[in-house]
Formats: sequence, C-alpha cells, structure tokens
Amino acid sequence: MIIDTGASLRVAQAKFKITGAELSKVFEVHPQQVIRWRTGKDMKVSLASKLAKYFSITLAEFISMGESNG
Repeated sequence: MIIDTGASLRVAQAKFKITGAELSKVFEVHPQQVIRWRTGKDMKVSLASKLAKYFSITLAEFISMGESNG
C-alpha cells in the first residue's frame, strides 16, 4: 500500500469543494504552497492533522483518501 498525502489533499478538496485559494487564505500561506502540498507525495503529520481538522474528518480518514495499492 502506498500513501500519497498530496492525493489525499486533492481528493478532500474535490469532495468538500474547497479551492486552493481558500486553503491558502485559511492557512495563511501563498497559493503556490498549496500547490506544493497537492503535488507532493508526503507531508508533515502536523500539517496532515491540521488539514484533516479543517475538513472535519479524522487524520486516518484524510490519509486513507490517498491510499492506493501498488
């Protein structure tokens, strides 16, 4: 099993209809940083936890959105 946290973020954004611009405002980062999060394969657990909290899901649910068999 491979976990791609960038994919987790992309899936969560699509599911909850949240744009990158909205995330950049909420997390007070440049929009380019959100793009890096989306295209990266890993991220710090603290960031993944904050994103999960923002989407009102558990960390496990957030991570599972990026799981693939491979």
